[in-house]
Amino acid sequence: MSLFFCISPYRPADEPAIREFFPEFAEEISGELHGGLVLVARHGRRAVGFSWTKWFEEPAYYDVGVRRFGEVQEVHVHPEFRNRGIATALLSRTARAAVRKGCEALYLETDDFNAAARRVYERCGFRYHNLVIRYKLPLR
Repeated sequence: MSLFFCISPYRPADEPAIREFFPEFAEEISGELHGGLVLVARHGRRAVGFSWTKWFEEPAYYDVGVRRFGEVQEVHVHPEFRNRGIATALLSRTARAAVRKGCEALYLETDDFNAAARRVYERCGFRYHNLVIRYKLPLR
C-alpha cells in the first residue's frame, strides 16, 4: 500500500506524536537539538517517523583520517507505518545533508539482532565498518 509522507526538520509541535512511538524522545534528544539534525516524517500533520544525527568536526577515533562526519543516533518509525520506505527516506535525506555539510562519512550503530534495521541501513548504502565487542561480567 502506497503512503504519502513528507520529511522536514523537527518542530516542537511534533514531540507529542513522536513520544507515542519513542517515549524517550524528550529525555534523549531535547537537549541535543542544537548540535545536529532532527528530521521528521509526517503523514498529513502527524509525525510518523524521525531521525536524529549529530555532526562532528574532530578526528573519528574509529576511522583514521576522517575529521568531519555525522553519526546517526536514532531512527524510529511508528509501528503502524513501518515497511513503507520512511526510514529509508529519512536516511537518504540525512546523507544529503551530510554531503552539504562537507562530511567525509556518516556512521551508525545497531545491534546484531536488529535484522530489520540492518536491512534498511544496507539498502541505504551503509556497509559494515568495524566491530564493537561488548563484554559481560555476570554478578549473580
